[in-house]
This record gives sequence, C-alpha cells and structure tokens, in this order.
Amino acid sequence: MDRLKIEAFLDRFVDLASGATTIGLLAVADRSGLSAYLGTGSGGTSIEIAEGVGLDPRYVAEILSGLAAAGVVAYDSGTERFELPPEHALFISDEDSPYFMGGWFDMIPAVMGQLDGVAAATVHGGGVEFEQFGPALIRGIDRGNGPSQRVFLTTRWLPAVPGLAERLESGIRVADVGCGSGNAVIQMAQAFPQCQVFGFDISQESIDLASERSKSIPNARFQVAGVEDIPVDPGFDLITSFDVIHDLADPQAGLRRIRESLADNGRYLMMEPHASSDLEDNLHPRGALLYGISTLLCMTQSLADGGEGLGAAWGWQKAERYAADAGFSRFEVLEGISNRFSDFYLLLP
Repeated sequence: MDRLKIEAFLDRFVDLASGATTIGLLAVADRSGLSAYLGTGSGGTSIEIAEGVGLDPRYVAEILSGLAAAGVVAYDSGTERFELPPEHALFISDEDSPYFMGGWFDMIPAVMGQLDGVAAATVHGGGVEFEQFGPALIRGIDRGNGPSQRVFLTTRWLPAVPGLAERLESGIRVADVGCGSGNAVIQMAQAFPQCQVFGFDISQESIDLASERSKSIPNARFQVAGVEDIPVDPGFDLITSFDVIHDLADPQAGLRRIRESLADNGRYLMMEPHASSDLEDNLHPRGALLYGISTLLCMTQSLADGGEGLGAAWGWQKAERYAADAGFSRFEVLEGISNRFSDFYLLLP
C-alpha cells in the first residue's frame, strides 16, 4: 500500500464530505432567509447578523463558521465580522442573477432523499419516478433554470439562431418541450407578443404553476403532455427544449416527434449539458457533478419508465448521431452561446 496515496485520498474524501455538508448549510441559510440577508451587504458579527435577520444566534454562529471555513463568506478575526462578498452573492442570494445556483439547494436534498430507491434500482433494475422526488425538486428546477432563462433566452440564446429574431418579431408558432413551470414560455410570449407560445410538460404540478403565472399573458398556453403528444399539425416554426432530451424514456422517439412537429422551415433549439460522449473528456469536477446528478435523477427517472437511461453526460457527439437518426438534415453546435455547463444545438428538418 502506498502511504502517500492513502493520505492524498483522505484529503480528497474530506473535500467531498465538506462539499456535501456545505451545500446543507447553504440550503438552511437559503430557507431561513440568512442568505438573502447577507446578500444585501449586511455583514457583522454572528450576534449582529442573527439580530438583523431575526434568527437563533447559536445556529447563525455555527452556519457562518462553516461557510467561512468553506470560503463562502469572509471572516475577519480581528473584528469577528462575517461578510458575503458581492461576487459570491450572485450565486447564493441574488435570484435575479444569471449565476444564481439556489435551485441546487432544493434539488440536491430532493435527490438525496431518494437514495434508498436508487440503491434498490441499482440492485434490482428499474428506477425512481419523477413524481417521487416531490415538490422540492420542481421548486429546485424552477429556481435553477429561471434566472438564466430570464436574462439570456431572448437576448442571447434565440438571437444566436440566424434569422430567427425577425421571424419571432413578426409572429410564429413556438413550442417549449418539457417546459416545467413555464419560465421560457413566459419569457418568449412577453418578448414576442405576436407569437403563439405553447408549453408542454408531463408534470401536472408544473403546468398548474405555469398556468397560474401566465394568467395575464394571452399568447402563452400550457398543456400536460409528453413529447410523444406534441401536435404535428399545424407544425411549429420554433421548438425549444432545455435539459430535457436526456431525461426521456425514449430520446430517439422524442427527437423524431419533434422533427415531425416542425414546420418545413422550422427550427429546433436544443440545450443539453456540456459534455463529451467520451468519458476521458469528462474526468473533472463538472463531469463528476454531471454523472452524479444523472445517476440520482436524470437516468433513474428514465429507467423507471422502462426507458433507455441515456444520462445527462451523453455529449454532443451522441446528440449529433441521434439527430441524424431522427431525420434532421442539419445539426450545429452554437459555439457563441455554449458555456461550461450547457451546449446549444440548432437542428433543421
């Protein structure tokens, strides 16, 4: 046995465990209002912060100490003051920031709550159905996807498709597949009032939330429907999906249905996790996060429906092959808007 390797992996394991507990602390800070308070720039001693936000001082002291040790908040030992740097606030307290990661404080506890089910499926096959993850997951997906869609969808993502902006301005039929609680549909409907924008999702709870949010938006409509139920006639001029295809029980059939539902001159904008189809290219922390959330959520919900279990890290190479097999004539990675977390693909019928 190599003693240096043992010591190195011990350090690595401590890093992994502290990351998990730090997410727990951030989840508590998020739910208790502590993160929002710190995000206003209201630093101070733990007693001052506890009084300012109206929380139990013992909990606040311990949470702030943990977050300081993790490098989330800054601590001055001379004054015993804690502060949240504004750059960090973009990620944990500013829900209008495109960098906001607060959705993970709901999603990770939700998937961790189903570890027994995933372990049982690992032994016996099958999976954990989406509904079993409960409302916390829906809330987490909503909070996770909403900020970037509100900031970038109509200002960067859609304009990256050549000629699309003009068509949206004039009015076309648009569908968002796997729309969740409706963020993308609402953004498109409000930005392009001449368009008719439809959202489809299998979750009744998500569709109910989307419908409630869009009561005053006449050109936004929502329907409980899987991808196989998307209307074919009349076709859609634009179809979008955001982190959806890899979750499907039959992603190849889903892509074929989207192809069939496109008008002759239609466009399909697909966002999927940034990854390679080759494991060796994904051996880094973001890859670890991707395979982890895939196992605990994305893959297992597909397998629960007797599906393929494609997984979140299917990568652009496999996406291109699936698109060709589904009948699309063109597949293009939109390099200008792809980022360290997401790839954007343009598919033509």
